[in-house]
Amino acid sequence: MDRLVNREDSQTIDLYRYRLFVKGIVQGVGFRPFIYRLAHEQGIHGYVFNQLGEVIIEGEGPKNKLESFINLIQREKKGPIKVESIHKTPLEPTGEQGFFLYESKSDGQARNFAIPPDMAVCPDCLEDMENKESRYYQYPFTSCTNCGPRYTVTHNLPYDRHYTSMVDFPFCEECGKEYGDPLNRRFHAQTIACPQCGPKVSLVDETGGKVSEDWVIMVHHFLRDGKILAVKGIGGFHLVCDAGNQDAVHKLRQRKHRPRKPFALMAKGIEEIEQYFHITPRERDALTGTEAPILLIQPGESIKNRVNPETIAPGINRLGVMIPYAPLHPFLFHEDVPFLIVTSGNKSGQPIARTNEEALVDLQGIADYFLLHDREIMIRADDSVAQVVDEKLHLIRRSRGYVPEEILIPTPPVDDKETLPRVFASGGEMKNALCLTRENRAYMSHHIGEVDCVEGMGSYTQAYGHISHLLQLQPDLIAYDPHPGYYVSDFARELVSQGEIQAFPVYHHHAHMVSCMAEHHLTDPVIGCILDGTGYGRDGQLWGFEILAGDCVDFERMVQLQPLPLPGGEASIRHPWMMTAVLLYETLQEKEATLQWLDRLFPSQKDKFSLVMAQLDGTIPAVKASSGGRLFDGVSALLGICTESSYEGEAAILLGEKGAHCSGLEGVELYPVQIKEGETLIHGLVKGLLRDLENSIPLETMAWKFHMAVREMVVAGAQLAREKTGIHTVVLSGGVWNNPTLLHHTRKKLEGQGFAVYTNEKVPAGDGGIALGQAVSALWRWQKDVSIGSRTSD
Repeated sequence: MDRLVNREDSQTIDLYRYRLFVKGIVQGVGFRPFIYRLAHEQGIHGYVFNQLGEVIIEGEGPKNKLESFINLIQREKKGPIKVESIHKTPLEPTGEQGFFLYESKSDGQARNFAIPPDMAVCPDCLEDMENKESRYYQYPFTSCTNCGPRYTVTHNLPYDRHYTSMVDFPFCEECGKEYGDPLNRRFHAQTIACPQCGPKVSLVDETGGKVSEDWVIMVHHFLRDGKILAVKGIGGFHLVCDAGNQDAVHKLRQRKHRPRKPFALMAKGIEEIEQYFHITPRERDALTGTEAPILLIQPGESIKNRVNPETIAPGINRLGVMIPYAPLHPFLFHEDVPFLIVTSGNKSGQPIARTNEEALVDLQGIADYFLLHDREIMIRADDSVAQVVDEKLHLIRRSRGYVPEEILIPTPPVDDKETLPRVFASGGEMKNALCLTRENRAYMSHHIGEVDCVEGMGSYTQAYGHISHLLQLQPDLIAYDPHPGYYVSDFARELVSQGEIQAFPVYHHHAHMVSCMAEHHLTDPVIGCILDGTGYGRDGQLWGFEILAGDCVDFERMVQLQPLPLPGGEASIRHPWMMTAVLLYETLQEKEATLQWLDRLFPSQKDKFSLVMAQLDGTIPAVKASSGGRLFDGVSALLGICTESSYEGEAAILLGEKGAHCSGLEGVELYPVQIKEGETLIHGLVKGLLRDLENSIPLETMAWKFHMAVREMVVAGAQLAREKTGIHTVVLSGGVWNNPTLLHHTRKKLEGQGFAVYTNEKVPAGDGGIALGQAVSALWRWQKDVSIGSRTSD
């Protein structure tokens, strides 16, 4: 719709006016100021404002300028801005003069909208902090539209300052001017502050007594002196010490009861990482992006001049490294320290401390000093963890920097008058993250972690309350794991009992499969190769090495690993040598031969052999599982790599590290693999390993051959499933696929066999991603009116 309008400063021209509805990551990331500046540059008249679900732009001008303006919105966007779609509606021109930025509007209706994630401090703000002429010089809460906290300081939407914890810090005159200046990069930046009006830092001892000296000088002094600091960041507290001080590292391990679990490093900057690590361009992009995850990368030999990798990550080739992402972090580094240990500020197995009060209580006896500030963290968020495999970024833990960015999901077709129900998916018991959906968008929570304790469930309840409040979402459907012992499933069932809500139990490994399908918008049947520790199966048994065939609604188990006893139940996870006993007995089928090997391999455990053997020969009943994780554990102990686990997955991780760097072995004879009556048998694999042990084959070679055997198990299972179903699409999911060696070689082999292969990338392959699969499965089952078991109960 156009009309002739006579402007004071121009001749009569043809004018057009459009209303643009823009969706994506466009709130809290400087999008409106970007539009304001772009409109002025292009001579467009109109206005822009936030509305729940989108940014609304009305623009008026000549048609060619309007079309150029719309194209530039998508082409010139910067930093964290992500334009997902622009819907254009023509309007009557009004002759409006100027372009205006209006306050956010809410129509009171629940709509799709994007909640901005926290963003790493940008180079411009770092430059301001280093500039003695800047009023932000050495200010540790410097931010702008391109960086700073978002999700962790927000308690309501739309994302405006009065709905964040920055409401406690009214603008000073100078900050108010910058906030209102369209040409300033802090124009309408909600978290900006300066030394005059913003949050303040305080350094206290373990009793809460304030350290009166300059906090920066004292932080450097304490770190040089081997002290451990609890530092309040964006999403919670970290425990920090000098990575090059072996006494400090040892003290931190002792105090945190963390004898071997890897610590994360924070480098002074990307330059230090480039100097001491081998990184690819893809890895550099990940490290320096606005998400700033901990990235697993390979150190060079020169790293040993600065830190001892073996004390930071014992037995592991790659180190987890990040760069400073909060403006406070650069102040922790003094001149001659390139790396700090920066690990979660919590007691083992509990949530990270969020408030100053929590830190002073929970971290007493661990931290010597506490670096606090007075900006409230509304919701905790651990650091995200990622790795690059075959040039693709895979998230191992999805949290700060990524949440709660929406994930577009495949949704079932519905009648014109029907609206898709909103779903809450409760996730799993370990590495928990929950999920909520509205229409075709899924919102995953931050990493909550283990929820098998009071503190964990408290954190879980807070996370659910926070994200459901932000989304203004009350679920119509609830999806949960039917495992009878999961607290989060009890939480879900309790919600069901409180209202007219349909419940869908989604089995663990089906949820893994659908999580990967959802990421890649796969709705046709797939073959799911699901490898993990254990999960509750449809038959009531523990599963963990499954070849499934199915879709978002249902599945069929095509092949499984030979079920193996778990001596002592969960004790076998902590004591991998017990799984070695299982492998030996199941292979040799002879008690004396098994005992001879056990005595040779684990003489210090001799007093426990009789109890373990009683569970293997059936004298004492033992739970069985077809578990990929337990297979890795047993082989790890068999090879003498890890016989006792001090943290979850240690045996499997160390085995993966041993097999990661073998070359020139492509022609080596591999361990045989056999599938019989739907079960992948272990006998050939174990006999091959024993033979290689007898022949003193190098440990790394045996570890590599084991990985290739697992690859062959998966490929053989997928081929069998394809023969039965005609399906050519494979998804790989489950925590075992965090093993980069196994992932690379299996994907390559499957693709060589004509399969289309998909892996988790946006959400973790492990249990941190299953809530997404639960939610999407529930949606499709609702539409198909299908229930595995019952709609309202197990």
